[in-house]
Amino acid sequence: MSTTDTQSPAVLDGATPVEAEPRTLWERGMVTAEYVVGIIAAIALALVLLKVFKADSFFTWIFDIISGIFKTITGLVS
Repeated sequence: MSTTDTQSPAVLDGATPVEAEPRTLWERGMVTAEYVVGIIAAIALALVLLKVFKADSFFTWIFDIISGIFKTITGLVS
């Protein structure tokens, strides 16, 4: 088995011929681009959640829901 610049002989010892085929630069770049898109999406989601959690209306909404649950459980009617 021949080796490439990106893989050492130790990696290829137990590899099947399909696993031993080197990836092209395009394929490696696509994997990197997928990671970047995933990271950007995670950051965007975190920023949206931060904005929502910092809003007073969110806490009022959550408080109303929890109060309603406690009123239903305890049977208190206001």
